[in-house]
Amino acid sequence: MSDLLKIVGDRIRHFRTIKNLSQEQLALLANVDTSHIGRIERGTSNSSIEMIDKIITAMGVSLEDFFKQTQHSDCRDDELLSTINAKLIMMNSDEKECILELINAVYKLTKKE
Repeated sequence: MSDLLKIVGDRIRHFRTIKNLSQEQLALLANVDTSHIGRIERGTSNSSIEMIDKIITAMGVSLEDFFKQTQHSDCRDDELLSTINAKLIMMNSDEKECILELINAVYKLTKKE
């Protein structure tokens, strides 16, 4: 299995999970066979860019967001940042401002110690 296929499959699984979609639900939304979604997520299917676009569009994810931070890493921090980023993408501007204020407040508290 190539690293690129694994990365793409992991990204699809990541966004699908964040969106609380099963493989079956995603397949239905994307008009793709369920087994194909599974093969892509496992990195055993070399899908076209058009197929990838069809799947991520069905999840409401832009190509830009899908391909951001696609470097494969075993680091838990990278996984956490990716999850946080994916949730932020789904928020509106006001919600993002609140999160930034919260992060700044926590940062100030931890730097005072």
